[in-house]
Amino acid sequence: MKIWILLFIILAAIYDYRDFQIPNWLNGTGACITLILAGICGVKVTEIAAGVLIVLVSCGLLFYIGCLGGGDVKLLMVCAISIGWGMPRFLILSFICNGVYAVGFLWKRKNFHLRFIRLFQYVTQCIKNKRLLVYETGREDSMKEGIIHFSFGILAAYIIYLSGGVV
Repeated sequence: MKIWILLFIILAAIYDYRDFQIPNWLNGTGACITLILAGICGVKVTEIAAGVLIVLVSCGLLFYIGCLGGGDVKLLMVCAISIGWGMPRFLILSFICNGVYAVGFLWKRKNFHLRFIRLFQYVTQCIKNKRLLVYETGREDSMKEGIIHFSFGILAAYIIYLSGGVV
């Protein structure tokens, strides 16, 4: 099942890179196949439900405020089917991998300081309003120029997971 998830994440990352989205049909097919494989491997329903619920609660909020795409949340839910209770550590690992990727991406583009200032302004506004606000990147960031593909960090985290690292 782990090899299937790896191949699925690679395919999702290819779509994400090419189209800037992960298609619903891919996530749906991935979830169905992973559920079937989980049943064959004897994964407990409670473990599957726990993993998916952890992703839904934690990443659903990030989707709501505009920091994470819906396809990425669904991709993480497919991973959660096989990881189960280990999802909190996997999420932390994927966020760390994405943080490293984002810093490199922005540093290469020479606009790291502008993005950092925008993030600081966003956090300041959230604190001032005492609630989470929708994060807007601004008009100067077109889709193909400013998007960081979160699926790349998920792929890196899963490779670390397969190699016996965290989770």
